[in-house]
Amino acid sequence: MKKVACFDVGGTFIKYGVVNEQGEILTKSKLHTPKKNCKKEIPEIIIQEIEKLSNHHNINSVGISTAGKVDSASGEIIFASENLPGYSGTKLSKKIKNNTGLECFVENDVNSAALAESWRGAGKELSTFVCLTLGTGVGGAIIINNKLYKGVMGGAGEIGHMVINETGDNCNCGSKGCFERYASTSALVRSYSIKSGVPKEDLSGKDIFDKIENGDKLAIEVYKEFLSHIVTGLVNITHIFDPGLIVLGGGISAQGKSFFNDLNELFKERVMPSYGEYTKIVQAQLENDAGILGACYIALNYG
Repeated sequence: MKKVACFDVGGTFIKYGVVNEQGEILTKSKLHTPKKNCKKEIPEIIIQEIEKLSNHHNINSVGISTAGKVDSASGEIIFASENLPGYSGTKLSKKIKNNTGLECFVENDVNSAALAESWRGAGKELSTFVCLTLGTGVGGAIIINNKLYKGVMGGAGEIGHMVINETGDNCNCGSKGCFERYASTSALVRSYSIKSGVPKEDLSGKDIFDKIENGDKLAIEVYKEFLSHIVTGLVNITHIFDPGLIVLGGGISAQGKSFFNDLNELFKERVMPSYGEYTKIVQAQLENDAGILGACYIALNYG
């Protein structure tokens, strides 16, 4: 049975492990992501860990899920934010193969998570759905007929930069009023901070949800606005793609049943009635394992 060395490269941690072709995680761990010279440091860390994993497992290939814009055909990082300093331009597949002799396959982290949910998670019974991650920003991926839809130049799925307010807040993409400026954890924190006067550095999404549970009126008001913004994006996605299923992951999704009940109720009020009869918004199932399972999937299927 094939075994894949799998890596999930994020701004805080590199999670890694060995996964077999049935999607069973045989071992996993994590280490801190370097904060400088990522073009050199990240490949070196991955190579070192592959060597260690190979002492205990017969590794057949390498899969990498990573933050940043990825050219999956060449395994190169086209662009990465300052969360991964110097990472842009890293020829990840080439470096890994040259140093380990193993074929290496690389994909963007949200795309990887969507493929994992399609394979082993919330989307495994369906051929078409949209996957969103609501975290510091908003990431998106689109699965159509069991395949990742990437668009003409590989840029499809940038749902976080769908404009929902054309005169709205400036976004770091250069536009105004992007979905992620209103529907991310950062947006929730920023909104509460502005209205309460509490510095956003002293707040987290969990803090605000704790306040909601305790009946804080301002937190509840901010939450209702936040929920409305999320639903605006979900309605737009539904009217464009008619996916039948939208899978939500990221930090906010951890709020669980009450959050998804609120979301589905408001969604059905706002979406065109015919879509509301069958479209479901559900919680991603794979949580912290989505990245390494997605990495395994691409290694097994991209070759």
